[in-house]
Amino acid sequence: MYNLRAFNALCLTEYVLLFSHPSPIKLFTGGMPRASYGDRYTLTAVRGGKMVVFDFGSAIVDFIVVPSLQNQKYADYKNCLALLVLCEQELVCIDLTDGSWPLLNLPYLQPIHSSQITCVIHYSNIEEHVWKGLIKASEVQNKLSSKCKWPVHGGGDAQTPAPCAATNAEKRQLLITGQVFCDNWRRYSLSNGTVKFWSTGSISLRYLLKINTAKEFEGFFSVDTDSDRTECKSGSSVEVSNNEASDEDSNEITDWPPFRKVGTYDPFCDDPRLAIQKVYFDVTNGRLVVGGRAGHVIVYDLDDESSVALTVTRTEYEVADKSKLPTNISQQALPPRQAPLAYAIGYQPFKTDQNRSYLIQLRPSVAITAVASLRSRNLLAFGCEYGFVMCDLKSRETLISKCLITLKELGDASTLSRFKSMKKSIRQSFRRKRKVPQTGTNCTGATCSTNNDDLDELRPVERQIISRNEAPFNVGDPPISAVRVLRFFHTSILSVTSRTDSLWIGTNGGVIFAYAILDDALKPEDVCILVKEVHLQHRAPIIDFTCATIDGFQLIKGLTGTERLVIYTEEQIKTFALPTMKPTRFRYKFTGVEGSRIRKAQLLTLRSTANRKLYEKFIVIITNQGELFLFSALTIKQCLKVHFTKASDVEGIASAVLSENGEIFFLRPGASEFQRASVAAMQHNNLISPLKGSDFPKV
Repeated sequence: MYNLRAFNALCLTEYVLLFSHPSPIKLFTGGMPRASYGDRYTLTAVRGGKMVVFDFGSAIVDFIVVPSLQNQKYADYKNCLALLVLCEQELVCIDLTDGSWPLLNLPYLQPIHSSQITCVIHYSNIEEHVWKGLIKASEVQNKLSSKCKWPVHGGGDAQTPAPCAATNAEKRQLLITGQVFCDNWRRYSLSNGTVKFWSTGSISLRYLLKINTAKEFEGFFSVDTDSDRTECKSGSSVEVSNNEASDEDSNEITDWPPFRKVGTYDPFCDDPRLAIQKVYFDVTNGRLVVGGRAGHVIVYDLDDESSVALTVTRTEYEVADKSKLPTNISQQALPPRQAPLAYAIGYQPFKTDQNRSYLIQLRPSVAITAVASLRSRNLLAFGCEYGFVMCDLKSRETLISKCLITLKELGDASTLSRFKSMKKSIRQSFRRKRKVPQTGTNCTGATCSTNNDDLDELRPVERQIISRNEAPFNVGDPPISAVRVLRFFHTSILSVTSRTDSLWIGTNGGVIFAYAILDDALKPEDVCILVKEVHLQHRAPIIDFTCATIDGFQLIKGLTGTERLVIYTEEQIKTFALPTMKPTRFRYKFTGVEGSRIRKAQLLTLRSTANRKLYEKFIVIITNQGELFLFSALTIKQCLKVHFTKASDVEGIASAVLSENGEIFFLRPGASEFQRASVAAMQHNNLISPLKGSDFPKV
């Protein structure tokens, strides 16, 4: 071995010598030069003349070698299968049967917290052809991973089911996370905004693929993930010679020690502008729309063929004139990439022509708060805290550009981008307290009489919902002009007899805009007309809305029935008849009765335990107190109330997402794993363990 004192190296914390075939393998942790690489977490593997220093993103806790089995009682360490390394933040498996020592994809224990999660969304009932395209893209992206079976298994009869069965609709489910990903192991540190796809169609969360949005911007020098891994595979090992090298030869060997980055965990982030804010996915065609913190929007389409080298064309859209916007916006947009870049099979940016991709930049460059897409017309809508824009992707024409900021907000010094100051945001988080109604001379409520105490106890307790002020609820919150939700619907918005495509916008100030999209418009500015503008009396932020029939079914083409719009605000559930937009009697004053605020809402389907063909539509609500409510979609009456997490679990409540099948996903404390649960009485096929009924060996 080497003289560690001569290099002032770290001590060896663990050493293993394996007499495996065809030559022994030496494995040890530590031993790196203290001055240059003392801050790295490494495990060195030496076999014959080959040496690789595996570089991990977190401290190594322990490592073991998985041997092959002669039978269920005896292990064969002469034929080692894999090296399992347990780090503080992840589990890494290295294939020892392949001479290049590639990594094995994890079937479970995925490090979802490899970088900070900024956006989570769930999609069910994905079309079969879209799912097959995702699987094909996943295979292409992971082609350099080891093809060997996972070496750890319980019992000889345990068979892991296919994780991605395209023929089973219940297994075609996706969990999409937007993150701030950092490639800190390269020579220069650079943060990448990545979008990761996870399959939730089985008991375990399985990684499918990822998209690096940072490739579209200047400064991302690594053009392909596969090429990175190829370079690591071919250039990360050096031949160790027993002969002393000359000075000239030693100068040529610049990559020593031969590091190879393994694992995905990296907690560092250099440029927060690459963070993913909003993600939209179309289950019918696979289109993906990504909105970033620097005001950029990127549209990706699934393609079954690789593309030629594409250059980026950036088109800027102004939400309003500069004179109508605050002058204290200091965040700069990310510069687009100048060099051409080819894309493999899978997700590729929307192409304006054969050699150019399309990048959308909002002016001012503030965070995107909502995105939506209508691929049948190639329309894209995106909003920010000042207004919203809708454009045509083919012609790149601006169809709608509306600024919602008022003169009062314009003069208010608090109307800043909520992400401008990290220190201010953290300071407000610690100082923020729950605000309770204060009694005083301005209180308009009647004073309770002592003589009517008995009668008051018999009345239902309901808090009065008072109209909000135009100012934000807390300093630093988004202004009332911020766009919270964008939706495209095909519904009866002009008349009862006909349906048309429409765009619906909900703001932070309780305002709803409805635009009808016409087919016979001669000019781009005449394509969309404002049909409805509704100002809710209580001015609560719009969380979401669903366009459905009277019985709660989502609208599909050719389905007849009375249509209504279900609106979820922070304080109420309201329904409006279409196309008149008159309020109906089906509503629920949520905050007035329950005392909490709505954070997420979803229309779901629950099936009968006795007959699977019988099902009913419900509305599930998540509140800021960690509560989960179930309402009938027909009458908006409460059916169930449970606590899924503590009221103090702010991160879990903010990350919670709901599926159309009644499942809920939310991050546990520490944001390193998802908790999964179901409100359905019937056990879901996705929640049945694949090892159920397996014959495990007795110890």
